Amino acid sequence: MQDWREGKPYRPNVGICLVNQSGLVWLGRTANAGPERVQPGYDWQMPQGGIEETEDIVEAATRELWEETGVSSVQILAKTDEWWAYDFPDQYRSTGHKLDGFRGQKQKWVAFRLLGDDSEIDISASHTDEPQEFYEWQWLQPAEALQCAISLKVDQYKRVFHAFRDYLVT
Repeated sequence: MQDWREGKPYRPNVGICLVNQSGLVWLGRTANAGPERVQPGYDWQMPQGGIEETEDIVEAATRELWEETGVSSVQILAKTDEWWAYDFPDQYRSTGHKLDGFRGQKQKWVAFRLLGDDSEIDISASHTDEPQEFYEWQWLQPAEALQCAISLKVDQYKRVFHAFRDYLVT
């Protein structure tokens, strides 16, 4: 039996590791039941999103961060150079979601430090035409983030936290 992902490309995507002054990582509880949310209780993730054809990675990360969190007062700390891919789980199959044509996502990551305070965070999406991505958010240590993250992203997040370890509390 042929795997449903075979022959499908990875969707280019940027992930954002937002870090506060204490070295904690920002995670939001996803507001929708998209293709990656497959286990109840493991519905926390870092901001991420597609890359427009004309954008570089930092531009895409800046846009996605603002769309999903309202945050714009940031300092870039680091970015990854390689694409890190992950496959969508079997439970995803054809859901009618915009990502149906892809086997998974390939991501580059950008770490930003929040320069403002928490009052800048606005997950309501009232500042954009994009749908609300998160309905709750929190600052966590990387180890805590791995305990509540969307399960298929845990390995990816381990890699991210290792790559940006100099900016994170352990």
